[in-house]
Amino acid sequence: MVERVIEQCPAIKRVLDDRRSQHLIPTWQDVEVLESVNAVLKKVADFTDALSSERTVTASSVKPVLQLLREDLLLPTEEDTELTRNLKKKMTAVLEEKYSAPATQGLLAKASFVDPRHKHGNSDDIKDEMLEEMLAVPEEGRDDRDVMQTSMTEDEEGAGGLAPPSKKKKSLADLLGKRQEQTRPLIPKRIRAETELARYLQEEILDAHTDPLAWWRDNQARFPLLSKIARKYMTVCATSTPSERVFSAAGNIVTPFRSSLKPDKVNMLVCLAKNIKMDG
Repeated sequence: MVERVIEQCPAIKRVLDDRRSQHLIPTWQDVEVLESVNAVLKKVADFTDALSSERTVTASSVKPVLQLLREDLLLPTEEDTELTRNLKKKMTAVLEEKYSAPATQGLLAKASFVDPRHKHGNSDDIKDEMLEEMLAVPEEGRDDRDVMQTSMTEDEEGAGGLAPPSKKKKSLADLLGKRQEQTRPLIPKRIRAETELARYLQEEILDAHTDPLAWWRDNQARFPLLSKIARKYMTVCATSTPSERVFSAAGNIVTPFRSSLKPDKVNMLVCLAKNIKMDG
C-alpha cells in the first residue's frame, strides 16, 4: 500500500489541489518518510505472503528466511537513509526476540531438518534429538499384524456361516520365504535409525521449487522412521493466518439466520468449506 501511495503521489496532489484540502497534500518530508519505509517493507512483503500459505509447507522455511533477512535483506547499506537503517535494525531485533525461545528454536530447526531442501546447516544436537525421536516412534509389530489377520479371518468365517474356501497349494517360494523370515537376523532399532538418518543426509538437496511433501510421499518406504517425524513437523504452520482463515470460514457459516447448528455439523461444514473444490 505504501508503494502504491508513492506511485500515485502526483495524482493525489492534483486531486487535493484545492483551497479547502491543500493542507492534506503530502509534503516532501512525508514522501521521504514513505520512501524510507517502503525500502524496508518491500523486501519482506513477499516472505510474509509466502509464509502465510495454507497449501504449502511453511514452518521448515522460517529458519532459512530469518537467516536471509538477518544476513542480507535487512542488513543496513550505505545507500539507505537514516530512517531506513533504523527500521532495518529495529525489525531485525524484533524478529530475533520473537523467535528467541529455546522451544521455538528447536521446533524450527527440526522442521527445517526434515525438509529435503533445508536439511543441512543444523547442529549435531538437532541430529541427536532427531535420532532419539526416531527411536521413540512406535512400530507396528509382526505379532500385532498376525493377531489382526487372525481376527479378520475369524470374523469372515463367522459371518454368514459360509464354508471356508479351499486352501491354495503352497508354492516353493512360500515355503522358502517362511524359512527365511524365521532365520533373518533382527537388526536393532538404533542401528536402523542411525543408518536411515545417515542415508537421508547423503541425499542431494532438493531444488527450492520442489514440493517436499511429494518427495516424502515417494520416499517414505526408504525412510520409515524419519518419514513419521517429518509428518509431525511439516504440518506445522509458520503463522496463525491459516487458523484465522478457519475462524473466518466458521463466521460465514454460523450466522444469526443459521445459529442453531450443532457443533459437529459446524465442524463438518468448515471442513468442507476449506477442502472441497467446486468446479467453476
